[in-house]
Amino acid sequence: MKIAFLTREYPPDTLWGGPAIVYHELARALVKRGHEVHVICQAIDKPRDYVDRGVWIHRVGTNPKRYSPIARINYSFYAWQKLKEVIRKYGVEIVEAVYWSAEGFLYSLGKQTPLVLGAQSSAHDVIKAKTYWGVRGLLSLKTVSFLADLTARRADKIIANSKLMYDELVNRVHLCPEKLEVVYHAINVDRFRFVESDIRKRLKVPQNAPLVLSVGRLEPKKGTDILCQAIPQVLSEKSEVRFIFIGKDTNSSPKGGSMRQYVINEAETHHFLDRVKFIDFLSEDELIQLYSACDLFVFPSRHESFGLPVMEAMACGKPVVAAATGIVLELQSHGLKGLKVVPPNDAGELSRGIIEMLQLIEKDGKRQIAEENRKLIETRFSLAVQADRVIEVYNQLLKKRKRKKDER
Repeated sequence: MKIAFLTREYPPDTLWGGPAIVYHELARALVKRGHEVHVICQAIDKPRDYVDRGVWIHRVGTNPKRYSPIARINYSFYAWQKLKEVIRKYGVEIVEAVYWSAEGFLYSLGKQTPLVLGAQSSAHDVIKAKTYWGVRGLLSLKTVSFLADLTARRADKIIANSKLMYDELVNRVHLCPEKLEVVYHAINVDRFRFVESDIRKRLKVPQNAPLVLSVGRLEPKKGTDILCQAIPQVLSEKSEVRFIFIGKDTNSSPKGGSMRQYVINEAETHHFLDRVKFIDFLSEDELIQLYSACDLFVFPSRHESFGLPVMEAMACGKPVVAAATGIVLELQSHGLKGLKVVPPNDAGELSRGIIEMLQLIEKDGKRQIAEENRKLIETRFSLAVQADRVIEVYNQLLKKRKRKKDER
């Protein structure tokens, strides 16, 4: 099968968020199964075409500024032109585009092949969480949300990454349920697994101190301020705990300005500045090392359509305390000992959840938790499972298209 992914974000040049990781891993998994995959994505220096591990990469556009409306328009036009060229030149049979940013809108106006949208999140979620900047940001998001929803109505199939995302598309966008499929995001279980390292020593974290890790942009949507409010209560019970925040800063704190500075100010006020550390970015290898080295992973998001870091931590065998949103809502039904689910936007419940989980792993040890969490990811959320489901959806569309042609 010949497939084209339309995703502005794609590693290594434009590793901006979830879609970049999802399509990067999925493209490689599909190539390993013998399919031909083309990825159309944002150019940084200049447009270019090349092959990376069997995946055809087509970088287009001349303005890479991430959130600029002009940059989005620039990329959309060049991506549409390149997509038509790739379909004509290579005989692409299926096109999948990112729903969030309406990347398939121009193509949807005159489709040559079935169009699938990958729904990992929505601009509407950002509007609800109020993590945009100013009136201009709000208007930009509303425009993107409108175009994304319009594209969804014109698409042949929508792949939602969770039941939460599925419900949003049915209830808010009023899409027909038959048009939707749920295919969970996957983890590269060969990459994300427990590894030994000296990363705690490199980060100057005492070996005997319980280490709590949080991964995600520093912003209200990710619950950075909620975790910040929970830390004093945790330290009142377990004063030796250390916290590491991994993620880029944003100007979205409850008091305005830098979220990192907000946490620092709160830490100074409540005397826990020596217990927290901030890291903007880690390579994937280092991130896996830190997942493996931490004692507990915390995911305090107010809203997620999925929540990939939860899966990454579990693949590394770590216990998790997470707010009830995204994939966590579905994971709690598995009755895992190493997963504590708390209400979103509740610092008190979050702190109690962290304390309870730290006490549990001290009392019962980590081995059972590590084995259970790892097994679930391997059996339900591996790249092999995701690739099989995606190909199943594509084949159904191609068969339907063939039947329609035969009936004419």
